[in-house]
Amino acid sequence: MENKAMAKQMLDYQKAAIETGFNSMLMLQEQTSKAVDTVMRQAPWIPAQTRSLIDEWTNMYKKSTLDIKDAIDQNYSKMEEYFMSGIETIKTKSKAHN
Repeated sequence: MENKAMAKQMLDYQKAAIETGFNSMLMLQEQTSKAVDTVMRQAPWIPAQTRSLIDEWTNMYKKSTLDIKDAIDQNYSKMEEYFMSGIETIKTKSKAHN
């Protein structure tokens, strides 16, 4: 097996591992958000300003995690494109020599 194909397999494995970890993190974040919402609804003594700050913080966290996910996906796409272009070039060269 050639080096670029092996590197592509490693990249696919890493991508799957990162996606699994990221999805786990999103599930944990969602559960935590629901728990905080439940506590906020059951605690009328918490001021409205504090509630809005917590909501704003939660929304910023969600947006940041989605931005990170987009950046990860874009960079993996670039790496896959690089490896696939190298594999196609090698296949084309080997066909030309036959």
